[in-house]
Amino acid sequence: MIEKAKNILNKKHLLITGKSETERRKFINDLIIGVNFEVFRFPSNMKLFDEYYDFIKKEKLYEPWYDAKSYNGNQILDFHWDWISENNSLIIIEEFGQMEEGWRIELLRIYLNEIENRKKGEKKIHLIISQETENGLTEKLAKVIDIRENERRTEKQVVQQNLEIINI
Repeated sequence: MIEKAKNILNKKHLLITGKSETERRKFINDLIIGVNFEVFRFPSNMKLFDEYYDFIKKEKLYEPWYDAKSYNGNQILDFHWDWISENNSLIIIEEFGQMEEGWRIELLRIYLNEIENRKKGEKKIHLIISQETENGLTEKLAKVIDIRENERRTEKQVVQQNLEIINI
């Protein structure tokens, strides 16, 4: 199951569900052994967007294109979205289902749009999230995902083709 998940991770983001929080964490630990990505593991059980924001500041997951004495929150987030689009890294957010609903969906929308709009061979961000159950996440994302003009797939199909749910 781990090897299959590694292969999927090269193409899609992963949502790990099922069993206990400890077993999901062990599955992710086993999954990331030997992956060829720079790994950024967010603190488990984040509830507030501020916790996400504090982590990106602490780990410098943004690269300003100009020098300033300080940057405001919106600038840091803009730099972070640029960083997401330009990096070949693995982001891990465990027990993501506990985060504020609005920001949780917005963050996933950004990550999904990024992988959906990549051309073959371009660098891309890889994302592993875990939560107890799928809990309607696919439907919620289908309502907010950006799709291309003349897209033949439905919004739900776009989500499903970019986010693989692995129930362990």
